[in-house]
Amino acid sequence: MTPRVLSIAILAGVFALSLAAPAAAQTRELVLGNINPPKHGTSQASQQFADKVAELTGGKVKIIHHHSGALGGEREVAQQIQLGAVDFGPITTAPLSTLVPEMSVFQLPYIFRDYQHVYAALDGSDVIRKYYEPVLDKKGFKLIGFIAAGYRGIYGHHPINGIADVRGKKIRVQEDKILVATFKALGMISTPIAFPEVATALQTKVIDFAEGGINTFYHNKFYDIVKNVADVRHTHQAIALIMSKASWSKQDAATQKAVTEAWDHARQFNRKFILDEDKGIQEQVRAKGVSITKPDATPFREATKSVYEEFYATPAGKDARRVVDHILSIK
Repeated sequence: MTPRVLSIAILAGVFALSLAAPAAAQTRELVLGNINPPKHGTSQASQQFADKVAELTGGKVKIIHHHSGALGGEREVAQQIQLGAVDFGPITTAPLSTLVPEMSVFQLPYIFRDYQHVYAALDGSDVIRKYYEPVLDKKGFKLIGFIAAGYRGIYGHHPINGIADVRGKKIRVQEDKILVATFKALGMISTPIAFPEVATALQTKVIDFAEGGINTFYHNKFYDIVKNVADVRHTHQAIALIMSKASWSKQDAATQKAVTEAWDHARQFNRKFILDEDKGIQEQVRAKGVSITKPDATPFREATKSVYEEFYATPAGKDARRVVDHILSIK
């Protein structure tokens, strides 16, 4: 290559970079913190959301998805969202209730009958959204939507065939007063532990059981530690996809619109995904050598009725009772 040709080539390269630079400079990166591994339904819904935002903004906004607890536990991520250090996070309503006590509604035992009831409550009207939007706003959060994450059960070192099998046993619960009260009502010793510490607590037998989704049990490979799951379905796990209020206010109208539309897409994906997963997840768990029992839920339900009155006796519960009444009224 002659010096002249080489010079032209270099200039052409510089010119091309100069054209690309403004486009790159225009790309804004937002951060999403998530405790779940990539294959978990919540992670997949979050990725669908992130991908759709990029698509709708023509690549001008890119959401960096930090999964598998890379940014810490859920409460830590929620606190970072409050401060504006993290932009988004799918936060389970139980740990979120440590910052927003009204979120404990979703942990009330047996408040949902089945998936149809869950979806009717979350999607059938805007009652729940209208209640929680201003509640979250006061705490520095923008509500994007609610992810359905499946029913929760109990897993641990011993099989559970009835309520007698749980009495006196130590159980890990999420950091939520209602869950602590629920398992206390069942005669168990409730131990609030952040999710990243659950595996170690089970391995060292600090706890006998943990409560959580069977899908979470599977995707986090807890089957390598314990071989017993009880499908008691005491709560359906609701996850609030929240955004920093400060971050939301910084976005232009087009980006805010893209976020809203991306959530509609992710919500539809999530609702189908979680139903499909529920049909096969138990067989996948059994294939790992795990025994799944299905104890009669009636004694569990009866034993935990008092938890509702405990919740109503708190300031948050007194205010959020309207949401509870709405959910329970859905036929």
